[in-house]
Amino acid sequence: MITTSRICTAVLALLLIAPLARGADAKPSLQQQAVDLFNSLTPEQRKEALLPYDSKERNSEVFPGGKRPGIQLKALEEKQRTAAIAMLKSFTSDYGAKKVEAIAEQTPNTGEQGGIDRYYLVFFGEPGKDKQYAWRLAEHHLTIVHLEMDSGEPASFGPILLGANPPTLWDDEEDAMIALYGSLSPQERQKVTHDGGALSAVPVKDGDGAKVSDLSPTAQAKVKAIYEGRLKFFSEDIAGRIRRIADANGGVNGMGIAFWGPAEKRCRDGGKWDFKLGSTNFLCDYENQRKHIHMSMKGKLAEK
Repeated sequence: MITTSRICTAVLALLLIAPLARGADAKPSLQQQAVDLFNSLTPEQRKEALLPYDSKERNSEVFPGGKRPGIQLKALEEKQRTAAIAMLKSFTSDYGAKKVEAIAEQTPNTGEQGGIDRYYLVFFGEPGKDKQYAWRLAEHHLTIVHLEMDSGEPASFGPILLGANPPTLWDDEEDAMIALYGSLSPQERQKVTHDGGALSAVPVKDGDGAKVSDLSPTAQAKVKAIYEGRLKFFSEDIAGRIRRIADANGGVNGMGIAFWGPAEKRCRDGGKWDFKLGSTNFLCDYENQRKHIHMSMKGKLAEK
């Protein structure tokens, strides 16, 4: 016969065991993953993989393939390589991780084979709890920079560079920008459209286009769809960080938009146009006038 006391004892045991089981299965934080990966590096590997926190290289924005500071993933031991990829996947959403894989598989013009193993990992400052540091994974058409601060949340993110050659990876993003262009009134289109081209990664300047809050409700909704579509690349935590920085700069409605050329068709279908959404302190852009795609995203809190 099962007594009430035995049932209570069994329930109590399950309650005590459950948190332990959850803890054993819990995924390490992005910070802990970075610390563990860095601590696994040998002294020789650290000579390649470590730069000062304030190195100018941390803000470098280079799309073409080629050597970068750091250590290539293919030079890591298998456990280290697995840890590096796991850290990258913690930074991205599942959607973003698939995009990273697709970008890496596109062969650059350097003679190297496609694949994530050719990308370079570098730390800016030694990772650790209550330390200020950053890590970056970068090579052809992909740059991921993640920043940690010694107290509180970082006041910046990025630069994040994404690309494609051939231009076949970003149809949804292109379609959202084309839909925005198509929704603009003749007066709005005249105000936001320029001749020539724009340089990727250069912030939106006053007078470049129109403020989002001045557009029609339909156009405003389509701008927000572009913004949300780009945020799909990131994990929930990283997307939340980006939202907070954007909101502190006035949010999407406080940003401006501009096009260079008519955004009427995708790059792979012969479209030739550039786009920017942002402000002095925030940028979400797209460039295809090189007949392939460059996109960037970065931001910082406005100085008070």
